[in-house]
Amino acid sequence: MARQKTHTQRQYERAEKKKRERREQPEENRREAAEIPGLNLRIAISFVLTLLAIAVALKCYEVPIMGSEENARLNIASVGIDDANIFMTYASNVVQGHGAVYYPSGPRVEGYSSPLFMMLCAVGFLVTSHVEFYLLLLNALLLCGVLITVQSFIHGLAKESVSDGSSITQREMLVVNWAATVLLWAWMVASPPFIIWTTVTMMDVALWTFVFVSGSVAAARLAIKPTASVRPLAVWIVAMLLTRPEAFYLCLVWIVAIVIARFKQGCPFSEICHRVKGLLAIYLVTVVCLTAGRYFYFGYPLPNTYYAKVSSDLAYNLKLGIGYFIEFAKAQPWAAVVLLLNVVLLIKTLRQNWQVDQSSEGVPSSQQATAVLACISVLAVVAPILTGGDHFNYFRFFQPYWPVMVLAGIYYFRKYFLIESLPTMRKPIRVGITTLALAATMMLAQKPPWTILAKSPGAQPTLANEFQLALGGRQLGDLLNRWQDELQSNVPALDEKMSLGTLTTGGIGFSYQGPVLDMLGLNYPAMAHSDGDRRGNKNHAAFNKDVFFAQPPQLFAPRSRRNKTEFRSEVFPFQSANDFWMTSLKNLHTDSRFVEQYVPIELVEVTDNNETASRCTVWAHQSVITLLQGVSTDHFSFTVLTD
Repeated sequence: MARQKTHTQRQYERAEKKKRERREQPEENRREAAEIPGLNLRIAISFVLTLLAIAVALKCYEVPIMGSEENARLNIASVGIDDANIFMTYASNVVQGHGAVYYPSGPRVEGYSSPLFMMLCAVGFLVTSHVEFYLLLLNALLLCGVLITVQSFIHGLAKESVSDGSSITQREMLVVNWAATVLLWAWMVASPPFIIWTTVTMMDVALWTFVFVSGSVAAARLAIKPTASVRPLAVWIVAMLLTRPEAFYLCLVWIVAIVIARFKQGCPFSEICHRVKGLLAIYLVTVVCLTAGRYFYFGYPLPNTYYAKVSSDLAYNLKLGIGYFIEFAKAQPWAAVVLLLNVVLLIKTLRQNWQVDQSSEGVPSSQQATAVLACISVLAVVAPILTGGDHFNYFRFFQPYWPVMVLAGIYYFRKYFLIESLPTMRKPIRVGITTLALAATMMLAQKPPWTILAKSPGAQPTLANEFQLALGGRQLGDLLNRWQDELQSNVPALDEKMSLGTLTTGGIGFSYQGPVLDMLGLNYPAMAHSDGDRRGNKNHAAFNKDVFFAQPPQLFAPRSRRNKTEFRSEVFPFQSANDFWMTSLKNLHTDSRFVEQYVPIELVEVTDNNETASRCTVWAHQSVITLLQGVSTDHFSFTVLTD
């Protein structure tokens, strides 16, 4: 009986076999492999750059603690932005067995934009009590995956090749490829909007980016390689549909790009249909299952966020979307340049004959692959324009397409430095200086650059307020919990937490232990499905007075305060200069029903030493005021505010 080989012996034999194959490999193939930067080195640098970028992003949101005697600092990004806390709230309720609800015993509602990311958040609650660190780590891994995937594309499907007898040396090719690699790193790492949205916000943007980039590369491979398997792209189609509502459009973009490529390669129509029918079947089956699942579980075929945010007026959405794109191009000028290069490359390539393999005449496969991604990029950036864009700073809806849209620029960069008739262009010093100059402009030609953001987290435009809303909301929810815990021991009729109507609902919804009614409708089905054209403040136009008074919250619009509040006119959200909330709430404060039913109060918490610990204002229903008359607690007092 033959003696079985150990794992170490098998590894040694495989290594020796690879060495023999490399020695026997033709010279030209060995040269081509050497012209590409080492894969392991690129992966290692990608990990280091990802961690460094996240560290810088976190450092940008450190602020001094007011009133602290020492140089104590607080990182306001420690709990993500307010919308990230919405994901955490749903995930927590799912893990606790309440289902997809915004508060225990509340209605089922899909108030989150990504089912897959919500499920990943739920996994976080199962494995750790520090879900914020888990989400930051998850986003870091996804961002590394994006960097590695795009690097693999430019040195794989899109790698440059030279003809036999070319004067371009191995060293020159290697320098140009390293320069392309460095530019790609600079494009992503030097962009604060991209890094911040994909990591420290703790949102679903990193997942969205990773799935979109991976699916786009899989689509390009399937488009230019007739023998490639459709299974990888089928997996990414399912993942994309579970990741974002925009996937209904983006998955079709992938399929359309494949059809265009096949048509240009001269494939007959029947063969093209045969090639994509499996992908279309996967797409349709997933859409049907997802829509049916939503309908049977939530009662509606689309996410609740769609009904709360998106106007049915296409012309209105286009107007907002075009403005959104223009502002994006102003803030990120290089984005406009590379998108133009995508259009140029796509038009140029479509006007040429496409080759099916390297032996035939026509557009080389590397250009075909880049053109396919150029097509996907151009069509993808249309999605935010059609839906009217977003209200957040830093253009969240364009960030997932950021890594792909630059690839046409990388293509032209390498072409420029590999012109055989201009050997002086390939000098390493010239390539290096050009690369550093482009990387520097990428870093500085945006609003705000890292150099400014690192000095001031409030540099305009900013996301600092979104982090503050989340952190302050959690603290405010804890404050209201402590107040009602003390009230419940003194008021027998108050056997559960009061219902709370919120305007910024992520942080406070995560920490508050009672019913939370989102007045903007994202997490409140009745408000989301109320009448209205959703025109006004972007994503803040779903409020309906009739729904508000049909189920009036006992407490409404709480707000932390540093200083004492004396008059009704100073109470959030109806201050005289607060046009945003006046518009969003449709001047609720002038409605006779609101004036009769609600009064503002200032709630003050004191320590055992009778020192003020915290305070807030909140609108209280008259029934609450009646219930609390003559009731005192050890650490809280409230004052009714009048003008």
